[in-house]
Amino acid sequence: MTDESLFYRRFVEDIRRCAAGRAPSRVVELERRIHAALVAPGDERESLWARVVGGVSELLSAFDDGGSAGARLRAFLRENADLDRPRDVALTDFAFVGHPASVLRALGGHRYLLFAIPRAAADMRAAVLDEVVPAPTRRLAEWTVYALCGGAAAAAMWFAFIVPV
Repeated sequence: MTDESLFYRRFVEDIRRCAAGRAPSRVVELERRIHAALVAPGDERESLWARVVGGVSELLSAFDDGGSAGARLRAFLRENADLDRPRDVALTDFAFVGHPASVLRALGGHRYLLFAIPRAAADMRAAVLDEVVPAPTRRLAEWTVYALCGGAAAAAMWFAFIVPV
């Protein structure tokens, strides 16, 4: 047996367990889509896998019981979702939290919502910097660089204007 045939059997078995006999026609359609995607030439495979991902998503939204088969199918969706396909972004666990800050009105009459950066994200950025380099060490390094650059600038002025050549 090849790896593809093993994958096909396990994947179809997960689909059957997740549906639990409730939608035999949907399971047969998904089996057909999976087989077509596995045997398709390289240039057609991407579009056929997109149809498989969409079909699995529909199956999970209708029949997900939270079991191990459903968990494996959800993992399949996360691994095979393509961010270039707008429909697949909704299938993943991505969450974009935004709070409207204001409305921008353009000259053409269009309105755009402007979102504020969540406060926790700003606090987290500062915390990440402090984890890498502690704040007192960072301040010491900044002042050392300022002192060296200032001294170099003063020496350059001294030799350029005061010391005769």
